This record gives sequence, C-alpha cells and structure tokens, in this order.
Amino acid sequence: MNDFGGKLRLQRERRGISLRHISAATKISIAALEALERNDVSKLPGGIFSRSFVRSYASEVGLDPDETVDEFLDRFQGTPVAVIPTPATASEAESAFEAQQRIAGVVLKAVLITVPLIVLILYFTMRVRTPAAVSTTPASAPPAAAPQANHAAAPSAATPSPAPVATTGAARPPSIDNTVALDIETTDDCWVKITTDGKVTVARLMHAGDKERQEVREKAIILVGNAGAFVFSINGRKAKLLGPAGTVRTAIITKDTLASYVE
Repeated sequence: MNDFGGKLRLQRERRGISLRHISAATKISIAALEALERNDVSKLPGGIFSRSFVRSYASEVGLDPDETVDEFLDRFQGTPVAVIPTPATASEAESAFEAQQRIAGVVLKAVLITVPLIVLILYFTMRVRTPAAVSTTPASAPPAAAPQANHAAAPSAATPSPAPVATTGAARPPSIDNTVALDIETTDDCWVKITTDGKVTVARLMHAGDKERQEVREKAIILVGNAGAFVFSINGRKAKLLGPAGTVRTAIITKDTLASYVE
C-alpha cells in the first residue's frame, strides 16, 4: 500500500508549510492533521467530514483536491473508524464533535420514524371528524321546514342553512405553508451540517460571508464546528450565538423551541 499520509507530509515540507498554518487556514485541529499524516484514520470523524479534511489539506499544500480525495478513498475504503472514546491526546473539540454526530444520528432516526406516524394519525383523525361535522346539517333542517302553513316565512327560515358548512371548514388541519425561515451566515470558516425535516440540506465547510436560507416545517437540526462564527436569524429575528469560537454545538429548531434561540 502506498504511504498516503507520508505523501501529504512530504508535499507540505517541500512547500515549507507548518501544520499550525494549515490548522489556522482550515479550522482543522493539529491533532487531526497529524493523524492524517500518520495514516491513522481512526482519529478522523469519518464520512463526508474526513473527505472534506483531505480536500482542504490538499488545497493548502498545492495538490489536486479531487485526485487526493480519490486516492484517500482508494487507500482507506472500508477502514473502520473507531467508535470508542478518543484518546487523551485528542482535542476536546474533536471528542465533542464525534459525540454530537452520534446524537444527531439518533435524533434523525427518531424523527424519520415519528413524523410518518404523526401524519397518519392526523389523516385518520380528520377523516373521522369531517363526516361528523357534515352530519350536523340534517339536525338544523327541521326548524326551516316546521312552519308548513306560513309560506311567507319559508325563505327567511331557509337562510340559516349555510351555517353548518362553516363547521366543516373548522375541522381542516393547519396550513402546511406555516413554515419557519432560517437565515444563516458565517463570519469565518465553519463546518456546518443542517438536517431540515429529515433531509440533509447543508453539509459543507462554509467560509466567511457565505449565506444559506432554510424553510422549516417541522424540525431543523443544526451541527456546527465553529459556533462563534455561526450567525443566524429565525423568522427575521436575530438568534443567540450557539457558543464561543472553536466549539462544536448542536441546535434543534422546532416551533416549540425557536423562542429559546432568539434574542
């Protein structure tokens, strides 16, 4: 097998670039960069984030990012990533990042299971309630037909008949267009992953000035790797910072919890 990490280290040393410089430019911890140069992928978070680490490293040392990522996948495809707690030498931010990923995965699975059940319950509830509302129409009909002898009163007695129709409309579910608008901006490099209503809509390294807008109907799960650089608003109202710079944070936004995030 080729020495993938050694190739990266050799290219970096040829360019005279330190790991501290790459860490400052990419917001990747020095511990993770050292693990990458040692071919120790068990210290990397795995999945899309590992590929993003490799891509960012390659860009900083002058290698082709796409070719380097392909070589990384060819070299380490199928290599298991350790799920045991990270060693004491790993940074506190990395440990928190991996824990947050596991929590987000559990929450996402729970959402994918519960949302269809809620939809089915609402559907069958509305089907039961709608016929009940329509059935009230005959009950209101007798007063209009009661005065058989007085033909002049018949038109005025018939006028209240549209009233039961209004009760049918009251049984409709809330409009699905009632969404929550999230406006997102980063003031510095920041890893961002957003799951909107059960679907991953953002998973990338956002740079200073990058913006995203998300429309949320039920729930948004936000995972950030540099909380101090993540700025957002909810329905036009400025939200609180999720945490200080360099920390990993997770926010779960729903119609019930959004008030706790706005200033």
